[in-house]
Amino acid sequence: MNESIFRSIDRLVTYGVVTGLLPEVERIYATNLILDLLHLDSYDGVLLHDESVEKLIQKEPEKALESLLEPLVGYALDCKIIEDMQPLKDIFDSKLMNALTPRPQSVIDSFWKDYDESPESATLNYFRFSKNTNYIRRDRIARDEKWSGMTKYGRLEILVSLSKPELDPKAIAAARVAKSTGYPKCALCRENEGYAGRIDFAPRQNHRIIPFKLCGEAFSLQFSPYRYCHQHCIVLNDRHVPMAINESALSKLLEFVTLFPHYFLGSNTDLPYVGGSVLSHEHFQGGVHRLPIMDAVADRVFFSDQELELSTLYWPISTVRVRGKNRDRVLAMASKVLKTWRNGYRDDSVTIDPGTAEDPHNTLAPLACREGDEYVLFLMLRNNKRTEERPDGLYHTHPSRFHIKKEGIGIIDAPGLAILPPRLKGELAVVKEILLGKARLADHPEVEKHSSWMEEIRSRHDSFDPDTIDSVLRNEVVQVFMQMLEDCGVFKQTEEGRAAFERFMKRVLES
Repeated sequence: MNESIFRSIDRLVTYGVVTGLLPEVERIYATNLILDLLHLDSYDGVLLHDESVEKLIQKEPEKALESLLEPLVGYALDCKIIEDMQPLKDIFDSKLMNALTPRPQSVIDSFWKDYDESPESATLNYFRFSKNTNYIRRDRIARDEKWSGMTKYGRLEILVSLSKPELDPKAIAAARVAKSTGYPKCALCRENEGYAGRIDFAPRQNHRIIPFKLCGEAFSLQFSPYRYCHQHCIVLNDRHVPMAINESALSKLLEFVTLFPHYFLGSNTDLPYVGGSVLSHEHFQGGVHRLPIMDAVADRVFFSDQELELSTLYWPISTVRVRGKNRDRVLAMASKVLKTWRNGYRDDSVTIDPGTAEDPHNTLAPLACREGDEYVLFLMLRNNKRTEERPDGLYHTHPSRFHIKKEGIGIIDAPGLAILPPRLKGELAVVKEILLGKARLADHPEVEKHSSWMEEIRSRHDSFDPDTIDSVLRNEVVQVFMQMLEDCGVFKQTEEGRAAFERFMKRVLES
């Protein structure tokens, strides 16, 4: 037997001990689990604690685990234990990590013990744990590209997310013929905890979730494996019930930020075409991050006393802000906004069509946070009316901007943090070369979609400097993102739109 595979096992088990996933007393147990996964029935019994692992973690925290898993996954490929497809490699390395990962009850007990110290300690330690187990794949997230830029509305942020792996053609073909089991019902369901995964379903053997109550209902807290911001979390209903934007949803958001006042928490809408991709399962998204909308200025204050303020924001997506120290009053006022908008609000002068009971158009995307001792709710008004000319939605990103992003503007995008597709990294590199005159558009059909945009950029710049073109392109992306958000605004930032928004707010106060 090749001794190197034994030492690779030792190094991974040492990682588990060093990171606190595994107590020293479980070293033999974890080693035997990994031997079984590699179809090995013998071992030389050395049980080496490799001290170089701790140095590796300190030197390359984002890449250390990948380098420890790689020889074990490589061995499995060489021995035909798995096929060479990324989803199957992900499934296998999740099984390896499960050999080091504590059982759910242990993780839950640690979380609430930390919570007694502070909510911040609880979520931070749980976040570190989720990275150490490789549920949050640090090596992939490290490849994400992030920047920000100023607009007339203030700062906007961009994230080109590279952390979610793209399926290769072999994997796509295999997924097409894979038998659907109907279990778990969706990628959010609590039943994902510990699930091995399939070619068409991400593995979750190293996944652990934290159960708790929101407004008397059973919910669970977990982190997103594709981190969009610090401690990007998902809060999911333990029952597989549809998304619903109602007073109960607003109450749950406010209760969550009572339990975790350092977090923001928001919800995608409950209608298609205006954000959310998983409408079948009630869930929220949050994180520890100051989103750009939180710095937006009030455009007009419609109500204010010592406890409560109701205002509209100077923001591209039409947003009502409710803030105050009294949680019940904040909820009551926000509920008035919601009911006025959802209960058939119409304004034909600015093409606000509420739809019908069977096909409603009006909804909103709410976002909650705390600022000191105040509760803040941002209520982003959305409408999903479609037309023949705009089948993706009249208040969806305009097709002229699909070259940057065609997907819906969700609860992370709408407050000013754009989640852009991974293809953009390569495409922007080619656009840069074309603008510098080092490449020809004719030779790069993959960026033909950007041709009109490139002409617009050229019209704004006499020439391009290789030292500054990256910042020029990044700023141009920020400006396109701003226009996307404006496309989604139901009340445009025009004299006519502002007057229409004022009429809506007066209706709210009359209700």
